[in-house]
Amino acid sequence: MSSDRKILLISNRPARSRELAHRLSSRYACRMIGLYEQQATAEPVAAVITDVGFRNSSDIERLRHLLSQPREMAVPIIALLQDNGHLERVQAVAVGATFLLPADLSVSEICAALAPIIRSTTPPVVPATSLAPAQDIEQARLQFGSIFDAAARGEAISRTSVDNATASAMAAIAEGGIRQWLDVVWTYDEATYQHCLLVTGLAAAFAASLQFTRSDQENVTRAALLHDLGKAKIPLTILNKSGALTSEQTEIMRSHATIGYELLRGQGKYEPEILEVVLRHHELLDGSGYPDGLAGPQINDLVRLVTICDIFAALIERRSYKQAMDPASAFKILQDMEGKLEGALVRAFSQVAESSAAPAAHERMELA
Repeated sequence: MSSDRKILLISNRPARSRELAHRLSSRYACRMIGLYEQQATAEPVAAVITDVGFRNSSDIERLRHLLSQPREMAVPIIALLQDNGHLERVQAVAVGATFLLPADLSVSEICAALAPIIRSTTPPVVPATSLAPAQDIEQARLQFGSIFDAAARGEAISRTSVDNATASAMAAIAEGGIRQWLDVVWTYDEATYQHCLLVTGLAAAFAASLQFTRSDQENVTRAALLHDLGKAKIPLTILNKSGALTSEQTEIMRSHATIGYELLRGQGKYEPEILEVVLRHHELLDGSGYPDGLAGPQINDLVRLVTICDIFAALIERRSYKQAMDPASAFKILQDMEGKLEGALVRAFSQVAESSAAPAAHERMELA
């Protein structure tokens, strides 16, 4: 049978997976192997399905090893999620999953969902640029400008403007991808606008790559858009200083997190998780961040996600006085921050980092 009809099913719960393998065998040559079988198949397959939990670090590392060849060959990898929570989705994407399905679907529903994935193993060719994404990026810039200016004047932050900017960013990323977003935003001279919009686009792309629900993608993008709102109240002499800040200036700069939090909290229109990102996006897992030196479980998943985008954006920013770092080098710095950043999230972010690199005809970034 040709490889386009062969499926590899990797499982650590054979009782459930055996029924799925049997049903799939009516249409495909489905081979099931245990997670810790010594020999995994090396033959080409149309798709790989994983029915493995993501609670055990040894299981995750073993699965990453088994999926190394399918990842290199760009074979669709479908992960059946036992919890279907944010952390499990992050772990699945980090090991190479390209499609995520809840494991509590019936076998019939899983088979129905798999059919178009397995049938279409070649991704459609999408034009790299189009007019619509450029328009959406410009709309996001204009809307963000009105939001930031209102904050600087001490006026109410329009929730409508925030939601419109969020929608524009998500539409631009969906239609044009993160690289087109970066190419446009890098041209913005105003440093704070550039940074905030870089983070917004990266966060929108990250949430989409993790296959979050539409509502969760909106929350991530909205939080990224507003994360540095407090900088509207920081003096420009400090905000745009090209050299190192004095200790006093550093304290003033660091106050932007609390300022932004208080600005939005006082309006009563913004969800607690959004406020948490605005206040906590400089906290680090080892307790070395600010404003409160939170650590580990005190920092929620949404904050951890936006923090990664924030650091990556700061590294790749283009300023007149600063050489921008290339995405591969910036991602290496994220990897070297193990203990400060969520490792699984950083690994999952590799897809966004790779897409941020300049297109290359004959090579791909080596990020993992």
